Amino acid sequence: MGKPLIIAHRGERILAPENTIEGCKSALEQGADALEVDIRLCGSGEIILFHDKTLMRHFDRLKLSSFTGLDEFKTFSFNSNRYSINGRVVTLKEFLEEFRGKVPINLDAKTLFASSKGFARTLVKDIADMGVLDQVWISAFNPNFLRLLKKMNRRLRVGYLFRNFAFAHRFFDVFIAADAWHPHYHLITAQFVEMAKQKGKELYVWTVNKRQLLNSLSAFPLDGIITDTLFHSQK
Repeated sequence: MGKPLIIAHRGERILAPENTIEGCKSALEQGADALEVDIRLCGSGEIILFHDKTLMRHFDRLKLSSFTGLDEFKTFSFNSNRYSINGRVVTLKEFLEEFRGKVPINLDAKTLFASSKGFARTLVKDIADMGVLDQVWISAFNPNFLRLLKKMNRRLRVGYLFRNFAFAHRFFDVFIAADAWHPHYHLITAQFVEMAKQKGKELYVWTVNKRQLLNSLSAFPLDGIITDTLFHSQK
């Protein structure tokens, strides 16, 4: 059994802002094997790297991300007093241009709408345009969104995210036909892992931030560990 990928959750989030090219470069320099970033559709129709529904946490503005256009996002600055490395909001295409052909990339799609066809179409097109189909996989809590992606391109790898009710999700997966499962770490048991592997699922566990927990999970045949901190000094 090979070692699981150590995947930087939103890049490096202490020295640089999360979900930025600079933060992801820092994570790789510190030992991460792969990257996990959040993506969502902004108000002008482009896919950007951004986690939150609103601008409040990062930019102290009471406005929805989905109502904010790319030109406006490009004017925002993260708090320079908090980070030693500057960063900015980038489009998915800008991000993929930087890391194309370098490391595996997990794109965590932020959408809870029952139908997100516009987001799905744009995402499939961006991945095709950038030629990274074999480098990336898309994860989401929204099973309908993952199903849409698979209908648009069967070769696109998708991962189903869930936090609770581990064994119930095998029924949802009949609907999705996901390539991977992304369970929260507290769901990992021998029985669950055996079921996942019998169904041919890759397993990417989140969010593991304690070394003791990482050591205990090493007993299982996992494909990846998503972490905020444990990529430090991996190399």
